[in-house]
Amino acid sequence: MTLRLRLIVSISLAAGLTLSACSESEPTAAEAGQVLKSHIDQTVKNAVSTDVEVADPGGKDIACGNGKYKRTYAVQAKSVWSLDSQAIITGLIGALDYADTNYKLVSADTNPPRRVAVSDQYHTRIVLSSPARDRLMVSGETECLPLE
Repeated sequence: MTLRLRLIVSISLAAGLTLSACSESEPTAAEAGQVLKSHIDQTVKNAVSTDVEVADPGGKDIACGNGKYKRTYAVQAKSVWSLDSQAIITGLIGALDYADTNYKLVSADTNPPRRVAVSDQYHTRIVLSSPARDRLMVSGETECLPLE
């Protein structure tokens, strides 16, 4: 009887550990912020641009309430191609996709031209925009996440 009880307890513990190892915990705001920065930098790099400037360095925890915080980051640049804003947006969509970052396009605006992409996997939101001919801006924010 004790051998049977030990076997049941062992199987229960193994199953519990396996299930807990499979569940992913939510990232911290800082972790998601680093991923966001990486995705934006890679997108701008893939878009073949010059005069790259960090418009929002991020790195600050912005309170959302309920003990959660978000991070932001933004980069602006000049396109090396002489293109109108719609063509730049199309190029930015391709650049984000080429970065293999698993984002879904969720909205589009025409004035000013911009597209919004979100990633449930990374808990981030990126805005691809072109405020003027030959200019591009890629900005983003994380979801509201815990600090630790």
